[in-house]
Amino acid sequence: MTNMKAILFPLLAVVLIGTTMSKDLVRAPAAVTPDNCDCQCDGTTYLDQHDTVQGNCQSADTSGRKWCYISPDQNTKEACKDGFEYDSRYNMSKSYAACSSPDPSSDECTFYYD
Repeated sequence: MTNMKAILFPLLAVVLIGTTMSKDLVRAPAAVTPDNCDCQCDGTTYLDQHDTVQGNCQSADTSGRKWCYISPDQNTKEACKDGFEYDSRYNMSKSYAACSSPDPSSDECTFYYD
């Protein structure tokens, strides 16, 4: 019986720890910063060869993330720290972060622009 307890209790502890760690963690949203409010989509879109709208957070790329074009001005490029894949057709880069940025006229951003 003692050997069984010596095996059973550690095994039960491992199972309990494993099940509690495997649950999705709920995290508080990050605080809004001026960069979040200044990192905005440009609104440029195009239709691809399958007539799917690309850009302006309308569809996802091969990574599964939605993206948009961002303005080439310095303020936007600095605010959208994840700018990638420059597109010479539009003279713009792409961003994932801009798709989740709050609207600059929202309550979240108004205190930055007051």
